[in-house]
Order: sequence, then structure tokens, then C-alpha cells
Amino acid sequence: MKMAASESEATQAFPNPPSILYKLYTDEAVESGSAPKPPPPVQGHYQMFGAPFNTGDAMIRSLEEQNVQRLYPQQYDKKVELKKLNRSILICFLELLDILIDNPSSPERNDKIKDLSILFINMHHLINEYRPHQARETLRVVLERQKRQRDEMIQQITRAMEKAQTILKTCDGSLKQLITTLPAAEDEQEEMETSQANEKTDQNPVTLDSFVDSQDRDLIKYVDTFK
Repeated sequence: MKMAASESEATQAFPNPPSILYKLYTDEAVESGSAPKPPPPVQGHYQMFGAPFNTGDAMIRSLEEQNVQRLYPQQYDKKVELKKLNRSILICFLELLDILIDNPSSPERNDKIKDLSILFINMHHLINEYRPHQARETLRVVLERQKRQRDEMIQQITRAMEKAQTILKTCDGSLKQLITTLPAAEDEQEEMETSQANEKTDQNPVTLDSFVDSQDRDLIKYVDTFK
């Protein structure tokens, strides 16, 4: 019963995600390292959505490998052949409509449906051959976007460096100006202090009396009497 259920899920157009992904591989389990290790890469034959595949197969298998009739030659122009297939599909579809209108139970209906299936498979195969080109173009677009982002980042860094250099030059000029004006200001301050001291000296001349007290003055007078 479980086997039948798993097979039915495998063939669904939109199957449910495997329960092991959301039960064992939670964010907490992955961060703590308790989640089981991923399975090894598949080698050889395997099934995907009920269809058999082999890891050694080419990325785009030929129509002959898929047992499908080829409707275009080996050497061809993709655009031309796609246009031909598109017109053939339209004509075949109109013919199928005529058959369904005239005689819906006619056996030709199944033949036209089979022809339409082959035409669509051939067209789909031609479109798939553009996948490598699409991958290269996608990679080119991604690389160009990354290059553009890096160029923008370099430009932003360059502008920031130029702004920083301008600020540093301004600071350097201000420091140099301050250094040149600082000694002159100090000299002016010393001259001002000297002139103020001289003015005080002129106003209050220094005498012997200013350095001795009254007792010392009396002693000096007493000594002078012995001269």
C-alpha cells in the first residue's frame, strides 16, 4: 500500500515535498549539526517523476535515443526548422478539427493526435537545444551585473577617498597656518607680560624697605650707628 502511494506521489505533476526534509532537516538541527548527512550523488540509473534516467546520459538526448521519429535533417537551421514545425502543427491541428467535426469516431483522429505528438516532441527538442546558449547568456548577464555592481562600488570608494583626501588637505593647511601663527602669538604674549611687569615696576619702584620688616630695619639702623 505504501509502495503504491509513493509511486502515485512520484508521478504527480506537483508532488508533496519529502517529509524527511521538514522533519529531520530543521533550522535548529542544521545549526546544531544533528541533521543527517545528505545522501551521496546518484550513480547509474534512477527515476525522476516516474521517468527512467541515467547519469551517464547526455544533457540533451537525441530523438533516436528516445525512440522518437526525427522530422528534420541532421544538418539544419534551428530557426527555419522551428518555423516549419510550427506551420505543420497548425495544419495538423486544423485537420484534426475537420475530422472531429465530420466524424469524431474516425480512426484518423488517433493518427492526427499521434502526428501532433511527434511534431510537438520535435519542436520541444529543438527548443531544448537552445538551453546551452541560454545558460551561456544567463551566465554572461550575471557576470555583467556583478561587474557593474563592482564598478559602482569602486566609484563610490573612489569618491569617498577623494572626499577624505580633500578633508585631510584642508586639515593639513589649517594645522600649518596654526603652527606658523602660534610662535608669533606666544611672542606677543611674552612682550605683553614683560611690558606689564615693567609698568608695575615703574609704578612701584623696588626699594630695600620693601624686602625687610620693621625689626630688620631697626637692626640695620643700629648697625649704621657703629660706622
